[in-house]
Amino acid sequence: MHHTLIPIDSLNRIGKLKTTYRYSETAPGRKESVADHSWRVALLVSLYADMLATPDEQSRALRMALVHDIAEAVTGDIDHVKISDGIVTREEKQAAEQRAFDELKKAFPKETGESLEVLWTEYDKGITDVARFVKALDKLETMTQFVANGYTTYDRPELIPNYADKAVSDFPALAPVLNEIKSRLRKEYETGGMEWKATYDI
Repeated sequence: MHHTLIPIDSLNRIGKLKTTYRYSETAPGRKESVADHSWRVALLVSLYADMLATPDEQSRALRMALVHDIAEAVTGDIDHVKISDGIVTREEKQAAEQRAFDELKKAFPKETGESLEVLWTEYDKGITDVARFVKALDKLETMTQFVANGYTTYDRPELIPNYADKAVSDFPALAPVLNEIKSRLRKEYETGGMEWKATYDI
C-alpha cells in the first residue's frame, strides 16, 4: 500500500503542541500542554467508543480527538477564562483558529491536508454524533484534571462545575460520567471550604 510521505517539518509544526501550555496543570506547579490534553481526550474516546454506533464512527472519533486542537500550535490556547472575562469572544477565537488551521493545512500534502480539514471542521461545527461525542469528552477530560489536581489549584472555582454541562447535554449518554466527576469535584470544594452552589448540580 502506498502512503503519502509526510514532511518532517509539517510534523514538527504540529509538534509544538507539546510545548503549548493550557490554563490548567497536570500537577501543582506543572502546566499541562495541549498535547497532554489531546492524548487524554483520545484515551477517553477509546474507552467510551462503544457509545458510538459503528466501527467507522469510533475510528473517526479517535482521529478527531487527536487533531481537534492542532490550530493551537499557531494560536496558543485561547482558554475558557479569557472568554469568560471578555478578553476574547468566542467568535474571535473561532476566527483565529480557522486562520491558523488554514495555514497549517498548507504545510501538508494536499490529500493529507484535506483529510485533516474534514475531521477538524466536523469537530468545530459539532453537527454530528461523533463531533458531539468528542466535544463532550474534551470538556470532561479537563474536569478530570481539576479533580486530580485538587481544590488548592481552583483559582476560578465558579467556572469549573458547569464547564461540561452544555457539551454533555448534546451527547447525553455521557451524563453518568459527568455526574461522577461532579460528585468528586464537590468533595474537593467541601474539603477546601468553597461553596457548592445548587446551580452546579444542573
